[in-house]
Amino acid sequence: MVDLRRVPVEWTTGVGGSGVSIFYTLDPADATASLGTFFNAIKDLFPPVVSWSIPASGDTITDTTGRLSGSWSGGTAATITGTNNTLYAGGTGGFIRWYTNTVLDGRKFVGRTYMVPLVTSTYSTNGVINSTALGTLQTAATALVTATAHVIYHRPPTGTFSGGFFAEATSAVVPNKVTSLKTRRV
Repeated sequence: MVDLRRVPVEWTTGVGGSGVSIFYTLDPADATASLGTFFNAIKDLFPPVVSWSIPASGDTITDTTGRLSGSWSGGTAATITGTNNTLYAGGTGGFIRWYTNTVLDGRKFVGRTYMVPLVTSTYSTNGVINSTALGTLQTAATALVTATAHVIYHRPPTGTFSGGFFAEATSAVVPNKVTSLKTRRV
């Protein structure tokens, strides 16, 4: 059994409401600084109605059970706001696919973080994300994988307290696909 640090990054997005992206880490050091660097690197792809709140403390969970096992503190709290004042379509953007070197139930074990809403200047004339925006997202995601022990977590099946699983992210890929997000889980 391993304790994972759970870092909930809260999103404020204007249209579509608030949400959260949960990042998990094995890193005993301050992973929140790396998350701050990540969001600062991509903030120009988002309108000013988008902000990310990175906490200075949080919970730890046991990987196999998903149960709360303690807490961590000492992170670098930050609120980062989008800086691009161009138009955007609420609920539309891209995503990052976090790859591991692990196979679970005969499939590659991957995670995903949605990057929504991207401003309209991030799209090309053929309706996909342009190469500049893809490059910005890809560089930031790769740097995050390199900077911290970012892991992908698989919760135990519903109604059980066993079978949880994690694997360290070894790479990130930003597909040139536009996605939509109806709501964010809170």
